[in-house]
Amino acid sequence: MSTFVLMRLLESAPRRYDLGIWLLSLGRIGRVHARMAEQAQAGERILDIGCGTGSLALRCASRGAQVTAIDISPQMLDVAREKVNTAGLEDQIELREMSAVDLDEAFPEGSFDVVVSSLVFSELSEDEQGFVLRQCRRLLGDGGRLVLADEVVPRRWSLRLLNRVLRLPLVLLTYILTQTTTRAVEGLEEKVTGAGFAVRSAERSLLGGLELVVAAKSEEGG
Repeated sequence: MSTFVLMRLLESAPRRYDLGIWLLSLGRIGRVHARMAEQAQAGERILDIGCGTGSLALRCASRGAQVTAIDISPQMLDVAREKVNTAGLEDQIELREMSAVDLDEAFPEGSFDVVVSSLVFSELSEDEQGFVLRQCRRLLGDGGRLVLADEVVPRRWSLRLLNRVLRLPLVLLTYILTQTTTRAVEGLEEKVTGAGFAVRSAERSLLGGLELVVAAKSEEGG
């Protein structure tokens, strides 16, 4: 949905981030996170890329998983830490301040069973998206799963046109106020496949502008 470009504005006020994203997604982000967390099983090692305030990490940990949650924003991590402490899940969630583009130096190959990421790839350049996807494959063990939810370009031309009309003023406003922006991801499924994954399911909502992709690590490389 076009209003996800306002994430950048919400990130400057992390204590209002959860409410803002809930409103911007018309209440759907909680259901998306719940679907994503279904991929986490007790005892599994989960990497949450761009964890924000920790909502998805908490859902995964509540299912018995061990979660490593990374984010580049110390303010977001401060809020996440408070939520983790309140939930009493300190032993199951490790929070790290780092960027997704530093994954190659942070963890050895096969460190995780599942990688999850929500509303992160739309903040990355094309090259960064490819790099992070390849790192996700490297970090996953045999049979590992990749679970992504992000803003995407709608397939139908009518919805694509509507998305562009709604998105442009929001992109401009976000850039003026934060000097950053987001880019709806074009061909998310194809990029996942090209990085060495087999897409198991793909679901769209919010006028085709939000996609949830579940993929498995392929035996062949990307």
